[in-house]
Amino acid sequence: MSESNIKSNPGPLSGVKVVDLTRALAGPICTMILTDMGAETIKVEEPRGGDGGCADQLSVSAEPQPFNRNKKSITLNLRTDKAREILHRLIKWGDVLVENYRPGFMKRIGFDYPVVRDINPHIIMTSISGYGQTGPYARRAAFEPVGQAMGGLMAVTGPADMPPMDAGAAVADISTGVFGALGTLLALYHQQSTGLGQHVDASLVESIVFLMGMNLSLYNVGQDPGKGGLFSPTRTPGGGIFKTKDGVYIIIMAQSDQHWPIIARIIGRENLAVDPDYKIRRDRSNHGVEINSMMEAWVRSHAIDEVESIMDEAGIPFGRVQTLEDMLKDPHLKARGRFQDFDFQGKTLPMIAPYPVLSATPGSIRTLWPAIGQHNEEIYHNLLGFSLEELAVFKSEGVI
Repeated sequence: MSESNIKSNPGPLSGVKVVDLTRALAGPICTMILTDMGAETIKVEEPRGGDGGCADQLSVSAEPQPFNRNKKSITLNLRTDKAREILHRLIKWGDVLVENYRPGFMKRIGFDYPVVRDINPHIIMTSISGYGQTGPYARRAAFEPVGQAMGGLMAVTGPADMPPMDAGAAVADISTGVFGALGTLLALYHQQSTGLGQHVDASLVESIVFLMGMNLSLYNVGQDPGKGGLFSPTRTPGGGIFKTKDGVYIIIMAQSDQHWPIIARIIGRENLAVDPDYKIRRDRSNHGVEINSMMEAWVRSHAIDEVESIMDEAGIPFGRVQTLEDMLKDPHLKARGRFQDFDFQGKTLPMIAPYPVLSATPGSIRTLWPAIGQHNEEIYHNLLGFSLEELAVFKSEGVI
């Protein structure tokens, strides 16, 4: 999006004010989504940055921080007494407060939800954690793999004859960030009509549990899919991942009754297109391994471009198994603008573009991530009304 377009369309959340007390991944993903869509976000960070820089030296990370794009950065040591007055003013200012500390921390520093609500009945407090704000596991620490394990995803990931394994992407963190943003948006809708805030509670484990909904539906009818089971030959006869003659993996999903006669003719088994034992998916599941072997042999005898062309022409769902490098070069994703380049330390690097896509009020990347504490004076002095002398004292005492 060009600079002129950004000015004319600041985003659907323009005017929404967010206090960001997040770190790691799930929390910053949540606030990034809100900020990409136009919210003004003040990110509160520890006075010392990741590179050991002190409060009066702006600290720039040695690595890109795309999830902090568009945000303003201030430093604040939440464990100090004087930080409470500062945070109190920020809460009075904000429409949304997002935090992803372990449950109990916000209460220890004097800012659990009942206190936040008393300070600003209008504000929405979104809390992101491993297990949620209540329940017997609430105080447990959790990271990404724990969410996948406890939510049931790890038990069904990978080949059936291998130990449980993680999904290979930050599914728990990112989905929780998305659900946290969704919950915040729903609360903002309610806030608009009532003027009142509420507490939004999102967790790594429960986000994965939500993603396991299809598995639960199968379990309820006696078809619990174990590892490698959701798309096994017996469950999805005609669907699978196959290797082409030139060594590229492709997924083909011809398991429906609509697609079976087409794929049977493509692989040279026209007789099976009309065979009553293969007519419906339930019956084909009895021949799933055989069907998989036939498709595997056919794909292995063709190059990837030829397989893709034939499947596309036939209207059969397919997709090449792409690496990150493949994705970055993919012409469709390029045409859709799913990556945006940025300059970092003399290199041009890609990052994920704002998502989802809105036709009239799309999100935008207006600024890259700030240096830690870059906006201290702007926020503390110009916005919250502290004097420059007070700022100097805060800085000398390690408060900011």
